[in-house]
Amino acid sequence: NKGTERGRGRGASTYYMHNDKVKLEEIREVVHNGYNIDLSNLCTFLPQDKVGSFSGLSSQELLIETEKTLSASQHLFKTHQQLIEAEQELQKQVG
Repeated sequence: NKGTERGRGRGASTYYMHNDKVKLEEIREVVHNGYNIDLSNLCTFLPQDKVGSFSGLSSQELLIETEKTLSASQHLFKTHQQLIEAEQELQKQVG
């Protein structure tokens, strides 16, 4: 067990790792570096309070969030962003 959470109510949580009190950022770092999970990406980690946000995404936003989850390097996401930027530049030149 790498970490635990104790507390009640929003913002009242206390986090422990190996029985030592730690900050939430330390927990996030362990989850990101140790398990390659990006807690800010809704497709990777979907806490209950984010379900509404996820269901409200447009198809384009959903595609982007999905691309972010597919690899640690985010190669697909970065390539897609480069294509979007190239298309925008081309549109500026043409129009």
